[in-house]
Amino acid sequence: MNTFTLFFKRECQLLLKNSSAIGQPLCLFVLIALLFPFSVPSDSLGGNGVLSQIGGSVIWVAVLLALMLSLESLFKDDLRDGLIEQWLIGHRSVPLAVFAKVAAHWCTTGLALVLMAPIIAVTYALPWDLFAVLALSLLLGTPSILLIGAIGAALTVTLERSGLLITVVTLPLTIPILIFGASTLGSSAQGFSIATELYALAAIAVLAITLAPFAIAAALRLTIE
Repeated sequence: MNTFTLFFKRECQLLLKNSSAIGQPLCLFVLIALLFPFSVPSDSLGGNGVLSQIGGSVIWVAVLLALMLSLESLFKDDLRDGLIEQWLIGHRSVPLAVFAKVAAHWCTTGLALVLMAPIIAVTYALPWDLFAVLALSLLLGTPSILLIGAIGAALTVTLERSGLLITVVTLPLTIPILIFGASTLGSSAQGFSIATELYALAAIAVLAITLAPFAIAAALRLTIE
């Protein structure tokens, strides 16, 4: 736990000092989410009704893309500073160190997206009772997205401009999270229970937290050594 606390505090301090690391994903999320309604006509075709039906899915896709593209520099600075080599040859637990790094990334960027999503949902005329459902589904789903994306970031850490490659490599693995996350809003809007979707998101999160740090550490070893 000392290793986790040490790396977690360090990463939080670095991320808070680097405003662009947090600001760029948030700006991308806002742009995607706010530009989409302009493509839906609000005339006799019932544009507002369409927005309320697809708004949750659009927000989920925007959050997914914003998180994926924010992972490009997750390990690059540590590689340039020689920190990753110290992880690999040192006595500290590499999986615990990378988990602390991803956890700090979620507490700054991921949590900010979760808190902003209900505000953006106003644009899509979502019912007020769905705001809590949206926030809860994102709260359960975003950690898994970051952990899965971090595996791609570790595999491409030595490549320049690897943001798009990370998205292409890891996006198929995040599709179940996207499906269950978007389904929570649809089921709740129709009056059905959302327990199944929430349990599925929680199960994926537990699985990702348990296995992904070891996969990330193995990917760093494979890429660097």
